[in-house]
Amino acid sequence: MHLSNIKIAERIRLLSELPARFNRMLAQALLVVRDEHQDEACKVACVVSSAAWQLWHSWRKAEDNRPEHEWVVFANFMKIAESENITLSEKRIGSAFAFTHDTFFIPRIMEQHVREETTPKLKAQLEKEKEEQRLQHMRGGAQNAEFLLTQLRDPDSPVDLLFKPDEISKCIKLVSQHDLWKLRNPSPPPSNDRLAIACLEADALWPLHPLGVLADLERPNEEGETKDVADPAVWYKQLQESNQTLLEFRPKWKDIPPSDFIDSESIFRTKEGHRLYTEWRQRWNL
Repeated sequence: MHLSNIKIAERIRLLSELPARFNRMLAQALLVVRDEHQDEACKVACVVSSAAWQLWHSWRKAEDNRPEHEWVVFANFMKIAESENITLSEKRIGSAFAFTHDTFFIPRIMEQHVREETTPKLKAQLEKEKEEQRLQHMRGGAQNAEFLLTQLRDPDSPVDLLFKPDEISKCIKLVSQHDLWKLRNPSPPPSNDRLAIACLEADALWPLHPLGVLADLERPNEEGETKDVADPAVWYKQLQESNQTLLEFRPKWKDIPPSDFIDSESIFRTKEGHRLYTEWRQRWNL
């Protein structure tokens, strides 16, 4: 059953407990979903995002990320998922991933901080601390995902859980591994796991989105200082740093054959993820 724009908005109104702007983001993201998956995708996204919002995202501070992060990742994921022709169950899992993967806050050591450090000993220490943070972040997020997904009920059949046990297990695994691709010894998902790749690329595109750039600029450093969001040069430098992360880890993915990538320099292995990446680069003149 295809839902028109009006019907999507009405379905979201009945199921969602989000502020209106997040409902609009959900509605826009769902427009790309094929007819026979749209109603189910709408239901799952509304229930998971509403619960995650109440438990975690509505309390998010600038030190963590902007609250829109998960909704942009969800929109990216749905575009990539449609292009990859993944199953409805995988779309359900990916939706759960989008709204639960970053629920455990960590103080951020960004790749940019490591690149800017010129002392080898201090650089190695930063890398180690960044890895410890990310591992803690993924473990905590996986625990949060399990806590939430094992409780959510299906609004169309309240006696039943929204997710099947195998879907919950897969989502927990995705959350527990989602940042492994950018650690000292990166471990990206294999090329035959298109769901994991779709989730990775949907998340990796966030720093090129205008709200993602703003999130990086608004994140205070250890002294509590933030960057000048009114300076175009500051925006461009931040974008260059974010784009560099998507390039510098490509040679470190030694177990992925070069033929599996779409281009010769970036980490992208799906056509839609690469299309979005290319369009953002063109938009920002990177």
